[in-house]
Amino acid sequence: MKVMKKNSSGKEVTDLQRRLRLLDYDLGVTGVDGIFGDRTADAVKRFQQDRGLRSSGVVDQETWQELVDAGYKIGDRMLYLKNPPFRGDDVRMLQLWMKTLGFYPDNENGIFCQRTQKALQEFQDNMNIHDDGILGEQTLKQLNGLQRIIKEKKTSNFPYIKKYHPEGSKYPETVILDLDPVSIEGEEVQPAVIEKYRSDSISAGIKLIGQCRKILAGQGYDVMLTSAGEDAGQAPLAERISRANSSKGGLLVSIGLNFSSDRDANGCSCYYFKGLKSYSMGGFRLAGSIQDRLVKNAGLLDCRIHGANYAILKDTEMISVVVEPAFISNDKQRLDILQGGYQERISKNICEAVIAFLEDR
Repeated sequence: MKVMKKNSSGKEVTDLQRRLRLLDYDLGVTGVDGIFGDRTADAVKRFQQDRGLRSSGVVDQETWQELVDAGYKIGDRMLYLKNPPFRGDDVRMLQLWMKTLGFYPDNENGIFCQRTQKALQEFQDNMNIHDDGILGEQTLKQLNGLQRIIKEKKTSNFPYIKKYHPEGSKYPETVILDLDPVSIEGEEVQPAVIEKYRSDSISAGIKLIGQCRKILAGQGYDVMLTSAGEDAGQAPLAERISRANSSKGGLLVSIGLNFSSDRDANGCSCYYFKGLKSYSMGGFRLAGSIQDRLVKNAGLLDCRIHGANYAILKDTEMISVVVEPAFISNDKQRLDILQGGYQERISKNICEAVIAFLEDR
C-alpha cells in the first residue's frame, strides 16, 4: 500500500478518514475531505496510541492493517479456519475470551489460526455443543452467557510454560534475530538527513545482529535471521514475520534504533507484547532482563520496558521482544552505536540475557 502522511490526498485518504470517523475519532470541521491535514494526523496519532503502535501520525502498512482490523466487531460475521485466515478485532476478542476461560494460551493476535480453531473446539466440547470450530450463532450465545465470568477477570494471563528443551536435545529451539529499520516518516526532517539516519541505523543494526549471531552460535545455539545480505533492513515487515513463523523457532529478538524529533532524547527501551487484558509473560521477563543488563552493565539511560502491539510482537508465534538500545537522532548515541566496541558491549549484554532466559526455562 501507499504510505499516507501529512499533505497526502486522494481516495485513499478519504477511505482512511471514513474509517477513523466510524471509530469515533474527531476529524474536525472539515471531516472527510480527502486531504491529510493536521486534524487527520492528530486522529491517526490517537488511534496509534490506542492500539499500542508508535504514534507517528503516518499510516504505513502496520497502521492500516490495525484500522482494517478495528472495523470488525464480534458477531458481525461467522468465523472459521480458512486460507487466507480471517483477521480483525472480532477474532482478537474471541481469542481473548478463549484465553480468559483457559482454552487459548497464546497472544490474541486477531488472526484465526489453527490454534484458535483448536481452542474454540475445546470450548464447544466443554459446553456440549457441536465442536466444529466455527463461531456461529449457537457458540456466540454460549460465550455471551459467560460474559460475567469473563469481565470479572482483571487479566486473562495464566501460567503457560513453553518447552524450550525438547527431550533428547542439548540445546533449545532456534533463536531468531530480526533487524527492525528505524521509522522516521512524519517528522520535520530533511530527506538527506532521513537517508543518513536510516543508513546509519541499518549499518549499526547489521553489526549488532552479526555479533549476537556469533555469540549465540558460539554457545551452541541455532540462530536464524529474518533478513540478511542485500535484504537486511529492506525486507517488508510481513515477509520478516512470515520467515520467523516458518522457522518454528522458540524466541525472537528484534533489534532496531529509536528516533525522536527531540535531538536530546537518548537511552534504551525494550518492548513486549501487550494485548487487551493480557501480556506475554515470557516477553515481559526477557525484555526486563535485557533492559536491566543494558542499563547496569552497558551504562545506558533507562527508558524502561513497555507493552506494545507491534506486528513483530503480535503476529509472530514465538516469544518476541523488540530492543532499541539507542536513539539514532541523538548525535552522541549515533556516533557511539556506530563504534565496534560499543556494539560489542550491547550485543554481549543482549545475548547474556537471552541465554540466561533460555537456560532458566
